[in-house]
Amino acid sequence: MALSLEEFIHALDLRTLPRVLEIQSGIYFEGSIYEMFGNECCLSTGEVIKITGLKIKKIIAEICEHSEGSESPQSFELPMNFPVRKDIVRILPSLDVEVKDITDSYDANWFLQLLSTQDLFEMTSKEFPIVAEVIEASQGTQLPRSILQPGKTIMIHKKYQASRILASEIRSNFPKRHFLIPTSYKGKFKRRPREFPTAYDLEIAKSEKERLHVVATKAFHPPHEELSSVSVGDQFLVHHSQTTEVLCEGIKKVVNVLACEKILKKSYEAALFPLYMEGGFVEVIHDKKQYQISELCAQFHLPFNVKVSVRDLSIEEDILAATPGLQLEEAITDSYLLVSDFANPRECWEIPVGRLNMTVQLVSNLSRDTGSLVVRTLVEEITEEQYYMMRRYESSFLHPPPRPPKHPSVEETKLTLLSLAEEGTVGLPKSSKSLHVDISKKPHSNQPGLDSKAPVGCQNDLAVLEKERSKSGPTAATGTNATTEIFKNEKHQK
Repeated sequence: MALSLEEFIHALDLRTLPRVLEIQSGIYFEGSIYEMFGNECCLSTGEVIKITGLKIKKIIAEICEHSEGSESPQSFELPMNFPVRKDIVRILPSLDVEVKDITDSYDANWFLQLLSTQDLFEMTSKEFPIVAEVIEASQGTQLPRSILQPGKTIMIHKKYQASRILASEIRSNFPKRHFLIPTSYKGKFKRRPREFPTAYDLEIAKSEKERLHVVATKAFHPPHEELSSVSVGDQFLVHHSQTTEVLCEGIKKVVNVLACEKILKKSYEAALFPLYMEGGFVEVIHDKKQYQISELCAQFHLPFNVKVSVRDLSIEEDILAATPGLQLEEAITDSYLLVSDFANPRECWEIPVGRLNMTVQLVSNLSRDTGSLVVRTLVEEITEEQYYMMRRYESSFLHPPPRPPKHPSVEETKLTLLSLAEEGTVGLPKSSKSLHVDISKKPHSNQPGLDSKAPVGCQNDLAVLEKERSKSGPTAATGTNATTEIFKNEKHQK
């Protein structure tokens, strides 16, 4: 039975695709030319077409709360594959033609066998390598344009999983760019200071390779006298987490704390911070070494801040070299196809299965060994949407410890210490190796205004008290001048 193309689409069950249709009648008679989206095709009466997919571009919307309805044209895309053409044509269902479904009486194998990127990846490893002709490929790929041009014959060597480092630009006032960096990237990096919002973040970032040296950018007044206070500009060496007892309304309680050493002019002083402490710290970098990305991932915990110091000379344009700084966030595993120009099968490129849409026509399978291959890996810039999809996918397999409970913060005082920290000008006391501090000792806070006889540990009450006092009391000095004074005339609580 003949139906209009629009009627057929509305009644179509997508699970039955592909379907074979025969053009019955309409305004498109023999020899008529139909052009849409820059593609031209001839729809003759009696022409046989194969519907391989359907894509909804617009839908009819109606606002239920109002009496008036708002409609927009409903538009479908139909990839049509013509046996006399080697391309894909998209037409709208509103085309004034009648069609007849002849799928059950027609050999669909007579049509070209088209495979998408996902179809290729779902093939078994034994079916590779294969030779294919590119029908179409998505624009904007960072691969050489000549590789995926329509009509190009390519060789698909294999499918596999490859590791990448997910990285983001370090910016505060512009949209961040996101990248996937292969571990084979040949550029070199220098470390950049990290910022830590809590003591818990310091605990995660500490390393056995070197002591974590930080400068405080925010003051902290502890709710218990057994814990340490922090002033803006104080320097600390981070050691390890432990537990300690504190007195709360006459009852001893065990608190998870971070043991540190406060750096004085010529000595050190033990310090204990609750892991929930909402402070502010900037890392001091003493390391001037240049690292390859594989070395960074092996020696340090991610996330990690770096800047490209030597660009990758093996590629024509290194998009990472122009970034002000990068945060290497996490290692991920992604799916790739390894392809090459059929005329030059030794030089291969990786195609990301999930981010590059490609349609090819299978030409033949190869049983012979292609020999040694040179794989050209590229730094891939990804969109914001792709970035969050990857983070969401990866994080679903991770189970990080719960964030420590929040503690009421006092008035925040920021310092511009990033440049000082990056240059490593914040120094340690001389002959530090001869000094020893027993971290197990419980330091006492000299924070003025906190009565040790009053109930401590009741954070909500103390928060109110501290807020009231901060309104009337003096605040810490801010700005670059204050930073200079702190380092020249550092005063320490004893």
